[in-house]
Amino acid sequence: MRLSLVLVAVCLSVADAFVRGEVRRSACTFDELQTQRCSTALFAAKASKSKKGAKMASKKAPAVAEKPDTFKKADFVAAVSERTGMTKKESEVAIQAVFDTVMEEVGAGKRVNLVGFGTFTLKDRSARKGRNPQTGEEIDIPASKAPGFTVAKAWKDILNGKA
Repeated sequence: MRLSLVLVAVCLSVADAFVRGEVRRSACTFDELQTQRCSTALFAAKASKSKKGAKMASKKAPAVAEKPDTFKKADFVAAVSERTGMTKKESEVAIQAVFDTVMEEVGAGKRVNLVGFGTFTLKDRSARKGRNPQTGEEIDIPASKAPGFTVAKAWKDILNGKA
């Protein structure tokens, strides 16, 4: 029963952090965005020496979103502790038990469905051909397994202001 309460508190803490913008899903990291912005500015500066380049140089570099605050495990433990009335040590043990259970069950090939939060699954990646970017040499990428997560519709509705 106590583990159920912790699981609910964990889900609510993650959802709250996501809604507040402390945690977000992004296509690339902040460093990658900075690199893209710098390379665009460098390209525009080099291109400004020609007529066509002058037009390109007048265009602004793409806007870069600010890096959101990170909701770390210690913050997570503190939030669960506050919501459940457990000590931080008990909360940390309970959270780790939830994480371990999810990892074990998904690793065994089961789907872990947390209603209102999402579903954890194990995805199979097939073997494929790739290229070494430095040499252009073709390489074999072996088959592998990876965890997957699908957000529940209820959570998506909350994030989009539909609930």
